[in-house]
Amino acid sequence: MRVERSPIEWTRTRRVPGGTRNVVDSHLMKSLAKTSLAFIVVAAASGLSTPLHATDTEQDRKDVRRVLERYLESVKSADLSLASTIWLQTPDIVAVTPFGRFQGWDSVRNDLYIKFLRDGFTERTLQAENVAIRVMGNAAWLVYDWTFTGTLSNGQTLSSKGWETHVYERVGRNWRISHLHYSSPPPRP
Repeated sequence: MRVERSPIEWTRTRRVPGGTRNVVDSHLMKSLAKTSLAFIVVAAASGLSTPLHATDTEQDRKDVRRVLERYLESVKSADLSLASTIWLQTPDIVAVTPFGRFQGWDSVRNDLYIKFLRDGFTERTLQAENVAIRVMGNAAWLVYDWTFTGTLSNGQTLSSKGWETHVYERVGRNWRISHLHYSSPPPRP
């Protein structure tokens, strides 16, 4: 909004006993107040819909992809230190797999990384293909096709394929996995 009147033009001359006096034009001031209030409300509302800091969506996609690469490495190495840098360490994260649902960081760490990956396999490789990433503010999700190959602790080899979805949350300047869900195709009849 551009005001084209000078402060003097917001007043008008009124006759008073003993002379004249400049008084504020109340009609113009009410109009200005209403317009200003509307402008403030619109500005505040639009500010609420934007993230707390400007984001570069392409850079965010690259950052999420880097977390995915670190996740794949954490599965290959069953590395708890690495896993702790990519997962939210809260009780409300969830990992859903064909062999169970794991609620909270303690369960993900103990049941997925220690019992399943580290103790269940001597070797493991997880590969991602057909990765699609979407970022929206401080949340992101990705889906991909996975291929897992590994050697069980009894020496038997295992190979499987399926689909996986991750949900990420931005924590400060970093992305963390807050949800994981994977599916494998049903056995053929």
